[in-house]
Amino acid sequence: MKKRSILIMLVFFTALFGCEDVLDKHDLNTVDDLIWDDEVTATLYLNKLYEDNMPDMSLGEGSAWGDETYSSSEGVSNLMYGFVEPTNFSTSFVSRGTDVFHKDNYKLIRQVNIAIEGIEGSTLSDSIKGVLVGQARFFRAYRYWEIIKIYGGIPMIMHVQDPYTEILDVARNKTSECINLIVEDMDYGIEHLPDQWDANNFGRITKGAAAAYKGRVLLHWASPMFNPENKAERWQQAYDANKQAIEILAVTGRGLHPEYSTIFTSNITTNVEAILFRQYSAAAGQDFATGWESTIRPRSGGGSGSQNPTWNFVKAFCMSNGKRITNPASGYDSTYYWQNRDPRFYDIIGYNGCTWEMNGKTTTVQWTYDRNAQEYNTKPGTGFYCKKASDINLNKDNTSLGSQTWHEIRYAEVLLNFAECANELGKTSEAMENVIAIRQRAGIEAGDGNYGIPANPGKTELLEIIMNERQIEFAFENKRYWDLRRRKMFTSDLGPNTPKLNGTHRYGLLIQVNARYMRPLSVPEGDPLYGWKMIDTAAYNGSININDSEVYNAYFKTTLRIMDAVVNDVPMVFDYKELYDFMSVPEAMLNSSDSIKQTVGWFDGSFDPLVE
Repeated sequence: MKKRSILIMLVFFTALFGCEDVLDKHDLNTVDDLIWDDEVTATLYLNKLYEDNMPDMSLGEGSAWGDETYSSSEGVSNLMYGFVEPTNFSTSFVSRGTDVFHKDNYKLIRQVNIAIEGIEGSTLSDSIKGVLVGQARFFRAYRYWEIIKIYGGIPMIMHVQDPYTEILDVARNKTSECINLIVEDMDYGIEHLPDQWDANNFGRITKGAAAAYKGRVLLHWASPMFNPENKAERWQQAYDANKQAIEILAVTGRGLHPEYSTIFTSNITTNVEAILFRQYSAAAGQDFATGWESTIRPRSGGGSGSQNPTWNFVKAFCMSNGKRITNPASGYDSTYYWQNRDPRFYDIIGYNGCTWEMNGKTTTVQWTYDRNAQEYNTKPGTGFYCKKASDINLNKDNTSLGSQTWHEIRYAEVLLNFAECANELGKTSEAMENVIAIRQRAGIEAGDGNYGIPANPGKTELLEIIMNERQIEFAFENKRYWDLRRRKMFTSDLGPNTPKLNGTHRYGLLIQVNARYMRPLSVPEGDPLYGWKMIDTAAYNGSININDSEVYNAYFKTTLRIMDAVVNDVPMVFDYKELYDFMSVPEAMLNSSDSIKQTVGWFDGSFDPLVE
């Protein structure tokens, strides 16, 4: 892929500058207008936009900002525990925001605007213009939304500014204006982009991708963070957008991939769930591989085991019958919590004694107990590993060379986006139909046909089910934190089964071995098992049946532990301020502009993201 990219750029620059007349007449420091009159060279420019703007691998990103996992990082702690004050702009989240709301991002937007104006003013046919501009406008909308979802209204630069004739210092647009402009860009793509591309252009933006992304944006716009007055027309707009997306995607046979466990590792060309994605291939070299496998696998499998699900997240899975674990009829056993759970539990959670095949590892049973010799006397911080999107065929010596595809949007998201909007509008049967489709694919028992969903659920009850379904289905896919924000689940109860996160802890399990099995083996130095304890040998030999209560209790004892940071001997709790819904504009941006105003609530802030 790297060689191919170099070749493309060589062809690109040859096309731009290979003609003597061009060299004589045009400034080589700018994009030559002649490239827009040729579909090949215009497409090559778009290829660079794809490289710069297509969403990157985000598995695990943002997981520590909510309840999926935890982090001892000071930046994470400052935000989660309410330590970010209106005068403090130094946290890692605000620093991340600086990367988003920054001149470098506007530089990328300018490059998109150059393409849009160049192609629109070219001699190409209207049909070719539409397809090329549709792709560029998608990336412009995508870039802007990445900023807006953190700050609300921002300066929307929709043309190529001329530094000699225009005032470049532009004020923040109202958030509603920003949303409207994003919708316009997506609607253009829906009208002009193809339903699907040929094999040579596979992976480019489609009509369905534009429709699905529009549905995502409008779902956020209708949600409580942006819509505190709960205006029904916004939910209707989001409902219509996601319904349109489902209808468009049906034309090309998009649907749910049959196996949840292989969504990220299956052949992307035949994965019907893929809508907006970025493909990685270790065969093309280190630069085109993912390191996800190296972060989730235990040390014995060639990884660091650094993605550790919390006990809170583990408890969020329903049972195989679709009932919550808090339901007395669910069959849940708090000691043997791994039994009879939602089948996705076994694809995501690495628990003590679970099965986890890994190429290059002789044993298939994975242990998480404290002082585990197979793991070099280490354990996962929460007592759990993350198995999400694991490629079991990747050799343990090459876990940094993964080829998982990143799905920025997959079909399941469109279904759940639609279900949430339908529920808000009182369309209960439509909402349930789409949640059931997700549960059916997951392998949950049908029961009475509702897959564990109560008959005729109320609006709040079904909302809780939908948000729980999102939590499980999109685990470690960089969705949870944004759902918590838009639904204001840090500061408000979602319903009786989903209390707010503020005031709560993140927990893990400390799994220790009973003393009698911690005794070392009586083997001579030099023996392969020298230094091992009785428990390690039993675990290695597979003689521990974790589903036999007498056996499991003989070997292990489990203690609930708080994972949150400790300040003055007191464990912190979530204290996410409503102030954080719309973050402070980075100081560097304020210092370079007289027109951009700080967000209300932050130091000297006067811009209200909720004013229409």
